[in-house]
Amino acid sequence: MGVQIHSFGPLTVEIAGKSVMQSGKNQRKILELLATIIALGGRNVNGNLLKEILWPDAEGDLADLSLGTSLHRLRKLIGKEAVLLNTGMVSLNDGCCWLDLWIFETISCKLEHVLKCGDQPVVTELTDQLMMLYRGTFLKNYDSGWILLKQEQLLDRLIRLFNLSADFYEQHGDNERTSQLLSKVLELKPLSEASYRRMMQHYIKLGWPDQALHIYRQCQRILCEGFNIPLSGEIHLLARQLQAEA
Repeated sequence: MGVQIHSFGPLTVEIAGKSVMQSGKNQRKILELLATIIALGGRNVNGNLLKEILWPDAEGDLADLSLGTSLHRLRKLIGKEAVLLNTGMVSLNDGCCWLDLWIFETISCKLEHVLKCGDQPVVTELTDQLMMLYRGTFLKNYDSGWILLKQEQLLDRLIRLFNLSADFYEQHGDNERTSQLLSKVLELKPLSEASYRRMMQHYIKLGWPDQALHIYRQCQRILCEGFNIPLSGEIHLLARQLQAEA
């Protein structure tokens, strides 16, 4: 592929292995347009929606001119053939563009299917690929509402898949891989009590109460002491049961 676009972590664009990104204001609106196109799926994005998001105060001809000018500059930056325009719709050309988001979505769909089939080597391959693709928060340097929404959707999907995969490995007796995935979930969403509780339950199944209590104390320290987030009665009860059995 001639154009390689990474959207997980900071947005990066390379052509033939060389970055086309430059610091400064000149590219800011062009890259904001590209980021928005990506956040909206990268294919068949409605031009009117792009105008509403990026030029909300512009009206009529001015909005049309702003979008047209920015698309022209984007095509100049990454190649005319890389950005397709068709009856008011904008797409990145998957014939010459590689976009990590598209790969992420394809692998996610495959993983959901394979988890139902029970093919452990393929589950391992696909979860490894997802870990490699998710290099950080989706379009982390952008904060428009649409991008923030997509960030949450992608993170929630990744965590759901990792939790399902952890359940799969736990059922197949692969405790090391289960722990690895649950630890990754904690790393991705450290303010979610459910992630700590799930890790505790895994250690309890393994007969490791000390490790389970360690996770409980970690949860207390980060959520309660660090962010003043109250814990549920469920996790407190779990900890008291462990302490009583110690």
